Amino acid sequence: MKISKDTVHKTFLFTEKATVFIIDILMMLFMFFLTTVSLVHTTGMDTTPEPETVSYRNDWFIVNVIFLVMSFLICFRIMPLLKKIPLWAEVLFISLWTMALGIIWVCSSQVSPTSDSLDVTNAALSFAKDDYSPLAEDNRYFRNYSYQLGYVLFNEIFIRIALIFGEVTDLIFLQILNVVLLALTNVGMLLINSEIFSDKRVSQVSFFLLLFSIQPILTCSFLYGLIPGIAFAVWAVYTEILFLKKSKIFYAIISAVCIAMAIMIKSNNMIVLVAMMILAFTKLGSVRKVLFSLLYMVLCVSLSMSVAPTVKTFYEHRSGQQLGDSIPYIAWISMGMGEPVWAGLAQGWYNYGATLTTFENNDFDAEKTSKASIGQIKEHIRYFMENPQYARDFYYNKFVSQWNETTYQSVWNNTVRLQYRDKGKISAWVCDREKGRPAVERCMDIYTQFIFAAVFFGIFVCFKDKDMLKLIFPLIILGGLLYHLLSEAKSQYSIPYFILMTGFAAYGICTLHDFLKSKTADIKWLSWLIN
Repeated sequence: MKISKDTVHKTFLFTEKATVFIIDILMMLFMFFLTTVSLVHTTGMDTTPEPETVSYRNDWFIVNVIFLVMSFLICFRIMPLLKKIPLWAEVLFISLWTMALGIIWVCSSQVSPTSDSLDVTNAALSFAKDDYSPLAEDNRYFRNYSYQLGYVLFNEIFIRIALIFGEVTDLIFLQILNVVLLALTNVGMLLINSEIFSDKRVSQVSFFLLLFSIQPILTCSFLYGLIPGIAFAVWAVYTEILFLKKSKIFYAIISAVCIAMAIMIKSNNMIVLVAMMILAFTKLGSVRKVLFSLLYMVLCVSLSMSVAPTVKTFYEHRSGQQLGDSIPYIAWISMGMGEPVWAGLAQGWYNYGATLTTFENNDFDAEKTSKASIGQIKEHIRYFMENPQYARDFYYNKFVSQWNETTYQSVWNNTVRLQYRDKGKISAWVCDREKGRPAVERCMDIYTQFIFAAVFFGIFVCFKDKDMLKLIFPLIILGGLLYHLLSEAKSQYSIPYFILMTGFAAYGICTLHDFLKSKTADIKWLSWLIN
């Protein structure tokens, strides 16, 4: 039986609409919940009684609503002025703005890597000097967590370049590299919005919002792959969109390489890969060259799935060591369903018992560990079913502790970690609980509540517009929401998704403006406020 092209086109069109509908429903539920919770509560990140302590604070609902309304009105009033700024000027200014603030911050903060960040950066420094002792048999870190080797390789490349110019005494230059990559991330989001939205105001409002997004800038001093990973992921998405529109192989290759780099640096970016493949698949019915799109999908998946094993083999060859099994991913699912390692953390946060201890107890055998982790997961599920109130409290606390902790540990990371030198005046003020920290955290809270609400309005409008391109950011965010609901939670892991929320929030602001404008045309004072 021969299937007509028209039938194929209709099938993919239906698939796209169905996918958009599912994304819209799930994202609306999540964002409505987050927006509502953020107006009445805020999750805090403290250093007492434990070094990493999560707290839940009540907010003034009415005050938050007033700030929310004021934030929307400021954006509405600024929109006419933004029309005068061309895209190239926005790109140039946001680049310079991000780099200026970021470099000032990392130089003032003087943060030195600590804990996992220290293990990763020390290994990169050693490898750059052809010292492979971090991979020795008595040092199990990279045997247990071989996925970290991708970020090690990324850092090693730049450390080798730095060593050409002299001895490396600190890693501030890697933090400055984070700043540059954050600037490129912001540029990438502006370019994506200019491609997927016919309304130029979306990229213009995105530009305005990014000027006040402080959490990512403060995160640049934290060397753990969050910023480089999302930078490559954003450019992978941008070049994918160009490929889907223009069917040029060049864009396909760049996109595949970028997403593979993103996954090499931070394995969580598999979420972005899945979103990209969903986008490419649902657009098969509307692209000019279907075969090219299928080959593009194969290239992305094959590169991304092979990058971690390739890096591991690369280091095994260089060091002459066989690293053996690593902790299987299923162990992190078990961690995400259990109590944390100490009482100060929220449910589903870090607990080495579910990963490292289980791995050790099973003779460092990945297959045995997987079976043990599945057994633990079954026990958690059984307990949840027998104690539904505990299960509800567990997942409420887990979710809000990650997503409604509106600093995303950006201030905390600059407070608790070791220092190369004393902090500069700016960083000292921001991190001081008696001085600037309360005000900075409050500003972050107001800004984040506003972003949540704007994203919610944008998702609401997408019900009428069934275009998957416009939902690429929400699709990635949804992946992050679901992934961390299942796996380990930690608020700093939300930073990449918060950056994407900032990019999509502009669409919600523009659509809400148009809706209110049409409804208040006859009310002069309201019309003046909005316009």
